[in-house]
Amino acid sequence: MFVVSQAFAARVARGTRARSTSRGPAGSCQRGYVLLELMLAAALAVLLAVWGAHALALALDAAAARSLAGWMLTVRQAAQAYIERYDRELAGAADPQALAGRGYVDWSAPSLAELRADGLLSRGFPELGPLGMPVSLRILRSGAACPDAGDCRIEALVYSGRPLLRRGAVDEHMLAHWLLGAQGWGGAVQARNAAQILGPAFGYDNPPAADMPALPAGTLAMAVTAANLAHLAYLRVGDARDPDFQGRASVAGNLETRGSLKVRDYVTIEAQENAGAVCAQTGAVAREYYGGLLMCRSGSWRRIGGAGGGFSINSLYGCRNSSGASTANPLTDACSCPNGFTVVQISDSGNQPAPDGRTTGYLCIE
Repeated sequence: MFVVSQAFAARVARGTRARSTSRGPAGSCQRGYVLLELMLAAALAVLLAVWGAHALALALDAAAARSLAGWMLTVRQAAQAYIERYDRELAGAADPQALAGRGYVDWSAPSLAELRADGLLSRGFPELGPLGMPVSLRILRSGAACPDAGDCRIEALVYSGRPLLRRGAVDEHMLAHWLLGAQGWGGAVQARNAAQILGPAFGYDNPPAADMPALPAGTLAMAVTAANLAHLAYLRVGDARDPDFQGRASVAGNLETRGSLKVRDYVTIEAQENAGAVCAQTGAVAREYYGGLLMCRSGSWRRIGGAGGGFSINSLYGCRNSSGASTANPLTDACSCPNGFTVVQISDSGNQPAPDGRTTGYLCIE
């Protein structure tokens, strides 16, 4: 359109030069037409300049609103990380200074500076967002058991320090672009429903907490809801909660405890080793093939307790007595000692006439 106006002005200028050569009353009339055309061209140029400046201003506003949304999304992520790191402390906190040892003056309202110091925001993260917008963060607790580290729901509300207004009213144009940049995580206090803080992913009464003032219409907000923190219901590394399992639990890897292990019923050991075999994990316990227990000591599997059983041999019936009953070692099911035990004779019936034969008893010791 600007190019067309230049061409139009050039045409007017040529017409002006052509008409300036004419004489008499007709020439004066033509000069009047030229002046009118110049005025129209100037008015059109002004309109185009105003339209272009307005379009540029709208584009700059839209970019600033989207940039502000991105900045607040980062604060929201820091709020979620804050809850994930301190959820047990936040649920059980009875004093505002419950996290003073972590650098937070009030656990319910951490500042951006405190989040930066705790590593939840980058060190260069600005205190004010685009448009010079400040932001506040408020931790919200709900549930009849609060404060209770075992049953208390924790959420967070991130909201702008001032409303988004233009000429005293909510700037709907800027708000629309901010919501677009918030990617579904944003909400606001609308003038038509100032008693609610609403967004596609959350909804709160206004004010959201009893000790907070109502947020004015045009206030921007984002939230970290219980749905976003559902994964915290599962046990995590370093978790201090008692899971109180009521059913069967399986662990694919090793299970380690730094305290005592109490078993109310039985312990079943499936690992089997041979006495005297090489072992690497000192203190490990395994089961020998005949049912005894082995412990890894000094690089080899050794029997626990030293009991190796005993047996007797009859010169006529072998590993049985004259009645046919077995006299084998119950640990080996033979007239022998387990590996690693020494055979010690402990009895001898002496020479006996047939059919009883001579019986010799033995004991297996380690």
